[in-house]
Amino acid sequence: MPTIKRIALCLGASGITILLAGSLIGALKPVVAGGAPRDRQQTQERYLEIAEITGTVTVETGALKQQGRPAKVGDRLKASGEGISTGSNSSAKLAVDNGIGSIDVSENTNLQVKSLATLRNGAKTTNLAMNRGRNRVRVRSFRNPQSRFTIETPTGIAGVRGTDFTVVVLPSRETRVFTATGDVEVAAQSQTQRITGGYYSVIAPGKPPTQPNAVTATPRISLQLLPAPDEGKVRVSGTVNPINSVVLDGQVLDLSSTGDFETIATIAPNRRLTLVVRTALGEEQVYELLVP
Repeated sequence: MPTIKRIALCLGASGITILLAGSLIGALKPVVAGGAPRDRQQTQERYLEIAEITGTVTVETGALKQQGRPAKVGDRLKASGEGISTGSNSSAKLAVDNGIGSIDVSENTNLQVKSLATLRNGAKTTNLAMNRGRNRVRVRSFRNPQSRFTIETPTGIAGVRGTDFTVVVLPSRETRVFTATGDVEVAAQSQTQRITGGYYSVIAPGKPPTQPNAVTATPRISLQLLPAPDEGKVRVSGTVNPINSVVLDGQVLDLSSTGDFETIATIAPNRRLTLVVRTALGEEQVYELLVP
């Protein structure tokens, strides 16, 4: 699970800019699906198995928006259209069959099976889809050259043959892909970019992937709190690394291509706002903002 570091900040209503930095890189271990084999036929089935659950996680069948049921550890997603979704402050870990890899599903995220297949030559093809949230995928190198693992988003496709990478879909439907190790190919608008370890690419709706950019080793955030025109509200703006995610009081914020964000927030009775910055590797830093 991500390490959460809480920092209390007191920002003046006239506006103060603060630059904060911290090393948030943590070691995460892959998970292998399932216990003892159930029978010979089932061990050859393709599936994603729910290995861990935190908070509210739902299993869905058919369309991503279809009403589902509460997920439980051991549930398997097999058929096209089956998937899971997570709520606020919730997450799940999926194990891909036969130890191929694992997927960390963050809060407010969905993931759907498009197809899971085993070819006649033994190659395994895994095609998944997501339209919101953040998924971190760790896949071992394939022995069969025809094996494939892809994730489709509203703006592009990320395909790998063995790597550790993260796919983020923002509310604006913009896709961001970060590679921790290995290589990832992202494609959109008939153009392809190869992303190596330590780099990321952005895919805006209707545009091709950007040239890969390096991710800085130390995550930073610049925060500014200013009065808003309406009483009882405050303007929150700042800048983070574009591959990071920012959540303010449970709401995922859109980021510009340079990592800028700005929003108007309602001041709670305790006059506190909670802002979470999540890195490409899934680590979190939590800022508690006190409004005078």
